[in-house]
Amino acid sequence: MTIGLVGNWTAKSGVLVRQGTASAKPVSQSAKVREILTAVGTNPMQLDRAKMDSIQLIKQVKGFDPTNISVKQLGNMSTYLKQNGIIGDVTALTLLNAGDKFDKFGIPNDPDAKFNALEYFATQLDSIQNNNLKGNKYANYLVPEFKKAIYVLQNLQTYGEGTGAVLKKKE
Repeated sequence: MTIGLVGNWTAKSGVLVRQGTASAKPVSQSAKVREILTAVGTNPMQLDRAKMDSIQLIKQVKGFDPTNISVKQLGNMSTYLKQNGIIGDVTALTLLNAGDKFDKFGIPNDPDAKFNALEYFATQLDSIQNNNLKGNKYANYLVPEFKKAIYVLQNLQTYGEGTGAVLKKKE
């Protein structure tokens, strides 16, 4: 049994592309992404649900879909979560810098173009872990942050699918 890329295939921003051919056709990497997300798992305790209820976050995340989100929407959401103390600075920065089409200055080419954020973070996590195996020790510090970003996206999606029942204080 072989694990990883076999033959002339290379990962490029969420898809597999055959190297060396002029008509390199992308092959969906959804099975690999599902495998990575399954390995990462979920962490329902990553976000403070009581705090989210207290600021009535359900209004902002109702119908949140991390598989179809723009760079701009994800950036706005991460900034909002950071300002309200739901996520930390590093996690907000990780979410803010997501995307696969940037110019040479690091500015998104099309900030309104939709992309699959879960797939993006899963493929980035896989690449970081592969670099770690190759001796890049900086990758050790990035792995937990990319996992945390995946947990945040999963929890926001789950929270957005909920009924949004807000706990009210008894007087």
